[in-house]
Amino acid sequence: MRGTIGDVCIFTSPFYDNANNRNSFKKRPALIIGIADTDDYNVLPVSTVTRRKNIDPVYDIPVNHFAYNNLNLSFSSFIRVHKQTVFHDGALHKVLSNMKSLYPELYLSVIAKLEEYNKKLIENTL
Repeated sequence: MRGTIGDVCIFTSPFYDNANNRNSFKKRPALIIGIADTDDYNVLPVSTVTRRKNIDPVYDIPVNHFAYNNLNLSFSSFIRVHKQTVFHDGALHKVLSNMKSLYPELYLSVIAKLEEYNKKLIENTL
């Protein structure tokens, strides 16, 4: 299975399980924003952010799962623009939808916010 730019996919993602004091894995949605190489995707996590104090008012973009029902998300979530990561192709479990084609306005707003964040990130490193 191959994902493409704009796909909202389910990936197997590592996380630290505090309750069991160990590393573990769970399936999480993410938006593919780039193809890093032949086997890796650049992605933005899609998360429910259960601790509301952790929501970034600028770089967490809300996605209501009723308003954007064709994305096939189970819950209203946030696209976490400031939490870019890479997933290997082997971690791709399932393609849910393509945000770029289904909701181009939402997709472009995510990419614009990503560009803003990356510009700020680079400016702060110089």
